[in-house]
Amino acid sequence: MFQNHSLDMQSSTEVGEEYIIKVNPATLEEFGKIKCNVTDDIPLALQNARIAQNEWMKRSYNDKAVIMNNIQEAVVSNIEDIARTICGETGKPKSEAISTDIFAALSAGEYANSKMSELFKREKINLEDMQFPMKLAGRSSYIAPRPVGVVAVISPWNYPFGIPYSQTIMALAAGNAVIIKPSSDTPLTAAKMLEIMKKGGLPDNLVQVLVGPGRTVGDAILTSDVDRIIFTGSGSVGRRVMSQASQRLTPVTLELGGKDPMIILKDADLDRASSAAVWGSFVNSGQTCVCVKRIYVDESIFEQFLEMFKNKTLMLKQGWGWDDQNISLGSLINEAALHDMEEHVRKAVDEGAKIVTGGKKNPDLNGYYFEPTILIDTPQNSSAVQDEIFGPIVTVMKFSSEDEAITLANDCKYALSGSVWTSNITKGKVMAELVSSGTVAVNNLLYTYGLTATPWGGSKESGFGRTHGRFGFEELTEPHHIHIDKGKYAEDPWWFPYTSEKSESLENFMNLFYSQDGSPIKSLLQLHKMMKK
Repeated sequence: MFQNHSLDMQSSTEVGEEYIIKVNPATLEEFGKIKCNVTDDIPLALQNARIAQNEWMKRSYNDKAVIMNNIQEAVVSNIEDIARTICGETGKPKSEAISTDIFAALSAGEYANSKMSELFKREKINLEDMQFPMKLAGRSSYIAPRPVGVVAVISPWNYPFGIPYSQTIMALAAGNAVIIKPSSDTPLTAAKMLEIMKKGGLPDNLVQVLVGPGRTVGDAILTSDVDRIIFTGSGSVGRRVMSQASQRLTPVTLELGGKDPMIILKDADLDRASSAAVWGSFVNSGQTCVCVKRIYVDESIFEQFLEMFKNKTLMLKQGWGWDDQNISLGSLINEAALHDMEEHVRKAVDEGAKIVTGGKKNPDLNGYYFEPTILIDTPQNSSAVQDEIFGPIVTVMKFSSEDEAITLANDCKYALSGSVWTSNITKGKVMAELVSSGTVAVNNLLYTYGLTATPWGGSKESGFGRTHGRFGFEELTEPHHIHIDKGKYAEDPWWFPYTSEKSESLENFMNLFYSQDGSPIKSLLQLHKMMKK
């Protein structure tokens, strides 16, 4: 039987095709290894998932709620162990692993558990909204939602616990089974998540973790007959996910890149806004799809804001945040990401940008650390403003009017999240509704991913579909429509055989019922005449 997955936290000095060897990007020390799956494992995994899902959907709400609450308790009891694994794979500080990964996960679990009993309530459809007397004809309809079946969660490395856990727990609440394909940069965290869920009493095979390269194991999952795919990652991979899923017409939810704008009006609280800008730009070392990447500041306060933003950024401490919990900035995920940041800065400078802070690898640290970087004088059409930069680089620009601020904020191919900063809440709400992002906050930013009651997702090249909230549940269930006919009439007038009398009767009915000059009473008599026994 295939491996599904236990942890081996011992370091390995050899890298073979059967294992992924993990190196801590913050310390460059070997952290652990995990055995890979092969493509031949996928059919059996899917078969086991379907058996488990069939049993799971039959359980009572109370039974499922007990198990899911126990899973939550298991997470709470193992926060330290989970955080250690997250930090060892990603290089992020312990405080971030706890706040942005584990806390967000627990929030999602609490929401999913609280809403589970409401998900499958039958919803009566008011057919009278059609202005057609269905009730008199003995007809009625209702929706009986049902699970989609087996959900494939293709999860990223930047929040290797929070994202797959929240998507998985929502899917379980909706009655589904889940197959998780984690990023090859963070497979140990996904395996740890499964281990913790099993401690909470998760039924066998209801959630499975399959590890391996995206172009082998990942593609095999995408082209299998899973019932729904939820992908979080880059736009380029998202396009490939769509292409692969199209072979079986599998529905997909895509949460892709972002280039979030932060609009700061002249009446904003600059001390609070500048502190928020530091966190929003550099949390997780900027490796977050909803990090602030474009800051638009009213020209009358630009210099004042920039000075505050710069000074607070320079106070950030960077390093390995497990041993020293005063660390705010961790490392990038790997060496390739470090080189990408260097190239982004070089290109930005070539296009006219000026470096205010950072702009280079941290020379005092051995891991993959890039200094928090603030750029100014970046043209709106430059790559620094238009392209997603998955690291600690942010641009700060001026605007002369509120209309211009909205135009600049929307002048981007990404539309995931954004924020407006002002002391005038009424104005803030008006402007927020004009920003074309999936989520726009007034006087806050980024943390709304953790508000699991609210929908999460974007538009344009940030993807489509939603996770979290009511809309997220709708993507994990199918609206099963049930229509009832009590058989009051022998036949419907549109059944065979067609006759001139039926055609004339239907035409008369439509003229009487739908015409503004028609008579509903006469139309009902006409309907009864057509359908009587």
